[in-house]
Amino acid sequence: MLDRVLDLTVPGYASHVSLQVETLIERDGAACVWCGREPWRRDLTREHVVPRSRGGHMTAENAVLACRTCNKRRGSRPVDAYVRELSREGADVNVPALRAALGRLARSSRRTHRDAALRQLRRLDSA
Repeated sequence: MLDRVLDLTVPGYASHVSLQVETLIERDGAACVWCGREPWRRDLTREHVVPRSRGGHMTAENAVLACRTCNKRRGSRPVDAYVRELSREGADVNVPALRAALGRLARSSRRTHRDAALRQLRRLDSA
């Protein structure tokens, strides 16, 4: 299952979006952005930085790697809220990777991504 692919059809955008876990591993490394663990590849998931329930889309700019446990546990909470919670628990959160992801989103052509990223970057600075 190393070639897991997500195919989406979104009105007004490219008819086929392919985002492989391997591509994200090459870009960000194989560790979970939330807990820092390096699980088996089959246990890595594509995590939306801006959750779909908050207007996020599955694009490379809105994706980081997370272990299944962290992805499920985060749900649709904002980045800063989940970082604060995990930090209190002593988790090894990869804040630089999250800042890089939010920076990519701040330059997005999608307004939803840009606005959410800028809000989250401000909140993350105070977290």
